Amino acid sequence: MNEKIKLKRPGMGVGDTRELSTRFDVSPFDLYGRRHEVEGAAAKVRVTRLAEGLHLDLEVVCEVSTTCDRTLEPTSVVLRFGESEFLAGPNDRELYVEDWELDVRCYAEEALPSEIPMQVFCPGTKPVRPEPGESGTDPRWRGLDGLFASGF
Repeated sequence: MNEKIKLKRPGMGVGDTRELSTRFDVSPFDLYGRRHEVEGAAAKVRVTRLAEGLHLDLEVVCEVSTTCDRTLEPTSVVLRFGESEFLAGPNDRELYVEDWELDVRCYAEEALPSEIPMQVFCPGTKPVRPEPGESGTDPRWRGLDGLFASGF
């Protein structure tokens, strides 16, 4: 599983495009009070040679195993994210490009936490909403109604 992709190769002329892909591992991480394990990660890269550098189209797809916020049962979510950037030189710290090599594992590990939804539900599980005609107060909280002097 190659984690670095060579973006610039000898013999690429202006306007030439190459498409590359790789599978790689991503370290598990904790976020929003739960553990996230990345079961599979893959990247697709399209590189176009320009007169003054390269244009990079990057798409990362990760399958993340976590727990459902409603049932606490294991579930997974597939996330897609990426970039479309112009690279004027051989190094770009934000994209983890060094000497025209893209480190997709480092890029994914940095970007993945901001792609995880704050709430993840198992398929078929829906957020709780009050029934029509019902008050918006969760019935489990009704026992606290007389506790406050303001009468909210």
